Amino acid sequence: MVGHVPEGELEELYLGEKDVRVRERLHAVLLLYRGYEAKEVAVILRRGYATVRRWKDAWNRGGYEALKPDFKGGYEPRVSSSKWDEILEEVKERGMTLKDVQVYVNTKYGVDYAYTTVWYWVRKKKKAPYGKPYPMDTRRPEDAEMVLKKPR
Repeated sequence: MVGHVPEGELEELYLGEKDVRVRERLHAVLLLYRGYEAKEVAVILRRGYATVRRWKDAWNRGGYEALKPDFKGGYEPRVSSSKWDEILEEVKERGMTLKDVQVYVNTKYGVDYAYTTVWYWVRKKKKAPYGKPYPMDTRRPEDAEMVLKKPR
């Protein structure tokens, strides 16, 4: 074990840590500092031996900072957020339903998005207004409000 900090300071780090993941890793390092073997620490913490070894190697490599989880964030979307803004501008005037938008995106960008994915981008992420199409009565006169208004 590489002694990046004295044991007392390590215990203070452990007791003051708010992140549960880092706290558990600091606990493992503290036990290793106190002379426990990696297998014993794995049993005490109810973690796998390989996990404890990985935490030990991370500590030896970079100390406290190396114990923090490093989430990368996942893969890039096939159609970027700026492209979805362009799609919404193009589709806005056409009065398309979500099914029509799905077909439009799939043919224009060569992707195979499901209906739920299109709904997620259009409604959840971009907060596009929900315009439910409904049929217009062709027999309705243009001045229907005036016709129905009672004269005074």
